[in-house]
Amino acid sequence: MAHLLKLEMKKFRLLPNILFTLAAVLFSILFITVSLVDSMTDPSQTKDSFESTFLVIGLLMSFIFLVYSSVLTSRLVIREYEQKTITILFSYPLNREQLIISKLIIIMAYTAISMTVGYICCSGYMILADRFFDTLAGSFELHFLQTWIPTALITVAVCTILSLWPFIIGMVHKSVPATIVTSLIVIVLRQLMITKNPSNQESLLQIFLVAVVTFIFSFLIFRKKVAELY
Repeated sequence: MAHLLKLEMKKFRLLPNILFTLAAVLFSILFITVSLVDSMTDPSQTKDSFESTFLVIGLLMSFIFLVYSSVLTSRLVIREYEQKTITILFSYPLNREQLIISKLIIIMAYTAISMTVGYICCSGYMILADRFFDTLAGSFELHFLQTWIPTALITVAVCTILSLWPFIIGMVHKSVPATIVTSLIVIVLRQLMITKNPSNQESLLQIFLVAVVTFIFSFLIFRKKVAELY
Protein backbone atom coordinates (compact mmCIF):
# COMPACT_ATOMS: atom_id res chain seq x y z
CA MET A 1 0.00 0.00 0.00
CA ALA A 2 2.84 2.40 0.83
CA HIS A 3 4.33 2.22 -2.67
CA LEU A 4 0.88 2.79 -4.19
CA LEU A 5 0.42 5.89 -2.04
CA LYS A 6 3.77 7.22 -3.26
CA LEU A 7 2.77 6.50 -6.86
CA GLU A 8 -0.57 8.28 -6.51
CA MET A 9 0.97 11.27 -4.70
CA LYS A 10 2.91 11.99 -7.88
CA LYS A 11 -0.36 12.15 -9.82
CA PHE A 12 -1.98 14.19 -7.07
CA ARG A 13 0.34 17.15 -7.73
CA LEU A 14 0.71 18.44 -4.20
CA LEU A 15 1.83 22.01 -4.94
CA PRO A 16 -1.17 23.01 -7.13
CA ASN A 17 -3.52 21.59 -4.52
CA ILE A 18 -1.77 23.47 -1.71
CA LEU A 19 -2.15 26.64 -3.79
CA PHE A 20 -5.84 25.88 -4.22
CA THR A 21 -6.23 25.50 -0.45
CA LEU A 22 -4.55 28.87 0.11
CA ALA A 23 -6.74 30.49 -2.54
CA ALA A 24 -9.86 28.96 -0.98
CA VAL A 25 -8.87 30.26 2.46
CA LEU A 26 -8.20 33.73 1.08
CA PHE A 27 -11.56 33.70 -0.72
CA SER A 28 -13.29 32.67 2.51
CA ILE A 29 -11.56 35.47 4.43
CA LEU A 30 -12.61 37.95 1.75
CA PHE A 31 -16.20 36.67 1.94
CA ILE A 32 -16.19 37.03 5.73
CA THR A 33 -14.70 40.53 5.47
CA VAL A 34 -17.41 41.69 3.07
CA SER A 35 -20.09 40.29 5.38
CA LEU A 36 -18.59 41.94 8.46
CA VAL A 37 -18.12 45.31 6.76
CA ASP A 38 -21.69 45.22 5.44
CA SER A 39 -23.13 44.54 8.90
CA MET A 40 -20.97 47.32 10.40
CA THR A 41 -21.72 50.04 7.84
CA ASP A 42 -25.42 49.39 7.25
CA PRO A 43 -27.37 51.18 10.02
CA SER A 44 -30.39 48.95 9.44
CA GLN A 45 -28.37 45.85 10.42
CA THR A 46 -26.95 44.69 13.70
CA LYS A 47 -23.41 43.37 13.93
CA ASP A 48 -22.86 39.71 13.20
CA SER A 49 -22.19 37.50 16.21
CA PHE A 50 -19.23 35.19 16.73
CA GLU A 51 -21.57 32.22 16.55
CA SER A 52 -23.17 33.18 13.23
CA THR A 53 -19.80 34.01 11.65
CA PHE A 54 -18.37 30.67 12.80
CA LEU A 55 -21.35 28.91 11.19
CA VAL A 56 -20.61 30.78 7.95
CA ILE A 57 -17.01 29.56 8.11
CA GLY A 58 -18.26 25.99 8.48
CA LEU A 59 -20.58 26.40 5.51
CA LEU A 60 -17.77 27.79 3.34
CA MET A 61 -15.33 25.04 4.31
CA SER A 62 -17.92 22.32 3.67
CA PHE A 63 -19.00 23.70 0.31
CA ILE A 64 -15.57 24.50 -1.11
CA PHE A 65 -13.76 21.35 -0.11
CA LEU A 66 -16.58 18.87 -0.70
CA VAL A 67 -16.94 20.17 -4.24
CA TYR A 68 -13.19 20.17 -4.75
CA SER A 69 -12.89 16.64 -3.38
CA SER A 70 -15.32 15.58 -6.11
CA VAL A 71 -13.10 17.32 -8.67
CA LEU A 72 -10.12 15.36 -7.36
CA THR A 73 -12.15 12.14 -7.44
CA SER A 74 -13.10 12.86 -11.03
CA ARG A 75 -9.49 13.50 -12.04
CA LEU A 76 -7.80 10.71 -10.11
CA VAL A 77 -10.42 7.96 -10.40
CA ILE A 78 -13.51 8.48 -12.56
CA ARG A 79 -11.81 10.03 -15.57
CA GLU A 80 -9.37 7.12 -15.74
CA TYR A 81 -12.33 4.76 -16.04
CA GLU A 82 -14.20 7.07 -18.41
CA GLN A 83 -11.19 7.37 -20.74
CA LYS A 84 -10.13 3.71 -20.20
CA THR A 85 -6.63 4.76 -19.08
CA ILE A 86 -7.12 2.73 -15.90
CA THR A 87 -6.58 -0.40 -18.03
CA ILE A 88 -2.90 0.53 -18.33
CA LEU A 89 -2.48 0.44 -14.56
CA PHE A 90 -4.54 -2.73 -14.28
CA SER A 91 -2.18 -4.42 -16.72
CA TYR A 92 0.54 -4.25 -14.08
CA PRO A 93 0.70 -6.74 -11.18
CA LEU A 94 -1.04 -4.36 -8.78
CA ASN A 95 -3.89 -4.98 -6.38
CA ARG A 96 -6.77 -3.10 -8.02
CA GLU A 97 -8.68 -2.48 -4.82
CA GLN A 98 -5.60 -1.16 -3.03
CA LEU A 99 -4.82 1.11 -5.97
CA ILE A 100 -8.25 2.79 -5.76
CA ILE A 101 -8.12 2.86 -1.95
CA SER A 102 -4.79 4.70 -2.10
CA LYS A 103 -6.38 7.34 -4.33
CA LEU A 104 -9.32 7.77 -1.95
CA ILE A 105 -7.04 7.96 1.10
CA ILE A 106 -5.15 10.85 -0.49
CA ILE A 107 -8.38 12.67 -1.42
CA MET A 108 -9.91 12.19 2.04
CA ALA A 109 -6.68 13.23 3.80
CA TYR A 110 -6.44 16.34 1.63
CA THR A 111 -10.07 17.22 2.37
CA ALA A 112 -9.61 16.81 6.14
CA ILE A 113 -6.33 18.72 6.31
CA SER A 114 -7.52 21.56 4.06
CA MET A 115 -10.75 22.02 5.99
CA THR A 116 -8.84 22.08 9.28
CA VAL A 117 -6.40 24.69 7.95
CA GLY A 118 -9.35 26.71 6.65
CA TYR A 119 -11.12 26.61 9.99
CA ILE A 120 -7.97 27.71 11.86
CA CYS A 121 -7.14 30.55 9.46
CA CYS A 122 -10.68 31.90 9.10
CA SER A 123 -11.49 31.64 12.82
CA GLY A 124 -8.17 33.29 13.70
CA TYR A 125 -8.91 36.08 11.24
CA MET A 126 -12.39 36.55 12.70
CA ILE A 127 -10.96 36.90 16.24
CA LEU A 128 -8.18 39.30 15.18
CA ALA A 129 -10.54 41.42 13.06
CA ASP A 130 -12.86 41.86 16.04
CA ARG A 131 -9.99 42.63 18.40
CA PHE A 132 -8.55 45.42 16.26
CA PHE A 133 -11.65 46.75 14.48
CA ASP A 134 -14.57 45.68 16.71
CA THR A 135 -16.32 43.97 13.82
CA LEU A 136 -18.56 41.59 15.80
CA ALA A 137 -21.15 41.92 18.52
CA GLY A 138 -19.68 41.20 21.95
CA SER A 139 -16.12 40.11 22.53
CA PHE A 140 -14.22 36.86 22.08
CA GLU A 141 -13.97 34.62 25.12
CA LEU A 142 -11.88 31.48 25.48
CA HIS A 143 -14.89 29.35 26.39
CA PHE A 144 -16.10 29.80 22.78
CA LEU A 145 -13.39 27.30 21.81
CA GLN A 146 -15.11 24.62 23.89
CA THR A 147 -17.92 24.72 21.33
CA TRP A 148 -15.98 25.69 18.21
CA ILE A 149 -13.31 22.99 18.33
CA PRO A 150 -15.70 20.00 18.67
CA THR A 151 -18.00 21.54 16.04
CA ALA A 152 -15.13 22.00 13.59
CA LEU A 153 -13.81 18.48 14.20
CA ILE A 154 -17.27 16.97 13.65
CA THR A 155 -17.76 18.96 10.43
CA VAL A 156 -14.33 17.92 9.13
CA ALA A 157 -14.99 14.27 9.98
CA VAL A 158 -18.46 14.26 8.41
CA CYS A 159 -17.31 16.00 5.22
CA THR A 160 -14.35 13.62 4.93
CA ILE A 161 -16.79 10.70 5.05
CA LEU A 162 -19.20 12.41 2.63
CA SER A 163 -16.35 12.95 0.16
CA LEU A 164 -16.74 9.25 -0.68
CA TRP A 165 -20.22 9.75 -2.16
CA PRO A 166 -19.01 11.39 -5.40
CA PHE A 167 -16.80 8.31 -5.82
CA ILE A 168 -19.73 5.96 -5.16
CA ILE A 169 -22.11 7.59 -7.65
CA GLY A 170 -19.34 8.38 -10.11
CA MET A 171 -18.31 4.71 -10.23
CA VAL A 172 -21.89 3.61 -10.80
CA HIS A 173 -22.19 5.76 -13.92
CA LYS A 174 -18.46 6.08 -14.79
CA SER A 175 -19.29 9.74 -15.30
CA VAL A 176 -17.40 12.89 -14.32
CA PRO A 177 -20.53 15.14 -14.37
CA ALA A 178 -22.36 12.69 -12.09
CA THR A 179 -19.42 12.85 -9.69
CA ILE A 180 -19.49 16.66 -9.46
CA VAL A 181 -23.29 16.89 -9.23
CA THR A 182 -23.30 14.31 -6.42
CA SER A 183 -21.13 16.59 -4.27
CA LEU A 184 -23.64 19.43 -4.71
CA ILE A 185 -26.55 17.16 -3.80
CA VAL A 186 -24.68 15.90 -0.74
CA ILE A 187 -24.07 19.49 0.42
CA VAL A 188 -27.76 20.39 0.06
CA LEU A 189 -28.94 17.24 1.85
CA ARG A 190 -26.47 17.81 4.69
CA GLN A 191 -27.64 21.40 5.15
CA LEU A 192 -31.27 20.28 5.24
CA MET A 193 -30.38 17.68 7.86
CA ILE A 194 -28.38 19.90 10.22
CA THR A 195 -30.75 22.88 10.06
CA LYS A 196 -33.37 20.69 11.75
CA ASN A 197 -31.10 20.40 14.80
CA PRO A 198 -30.97 23.28 17.31
CA SER A 199 -27.16 23.00 17.39
CA ASN A 200 -26.84 23.19 13.57
CA GLN A 201 -24.71 20.07 13.80
CA GLU A 202 -25.08 16.35 13.21
CA SER A 203 -26.00 14.26 16.22
CA LEU A 204 -23.85 11.25 17.16
CA LEU A 205 -26.55 8.93 15.83
CA GLN A 206 -26.63 10.75 12.49
CA ILE A 207 -22.84 10.62 12.20
CA PHE A 208 -22.87 6.90 12.94
CA LEU A 209 -25.61 6.21 10.39
CA VAL A 210 -23.93 8.30 7.69
CA ALA A 211 -20.62 6.51 8.28
CA VAL A 212 -22.20 3.04 8.22
CA VAL A 213 -24.27 3.69 5.07
CA THR A 214 -21.30 5.31 3.30
CA PHE A 215 -18.92 2.45 4.02
CA ILE A 216 -21.50 -0.19 3.10
CA PHE A 217 -22.03 1.40 -0.31
CA SER A 218 -18.30 1.91 -0.73
CA PHE A 219 -17.75 -1.79 -0.02
CA LEU A 220 -20.38 -2.74 -2.61
CA ILE A 221 -18.76 -0.47 -5.19
CA PHE A 222 -15.39 -2.11 -4.57
CA ARG A 223 -16.95 -5.55 -4.94
CA LYS A 224 -18.86 -4.84 -8.13
CA LYS A 225 -17.45 -1.79 -9.94
CA VAL A 226 -13.71 -1.36 -9.32
CA ALA A 227 -12.69 -4.27 -11.54
CA GLU A 228 -15.35 -3.39 -14.11
CA LEU A 229 -13.62 -1.54 -16.94
CA TYR A 230 -16.60 -0.88 -19.22
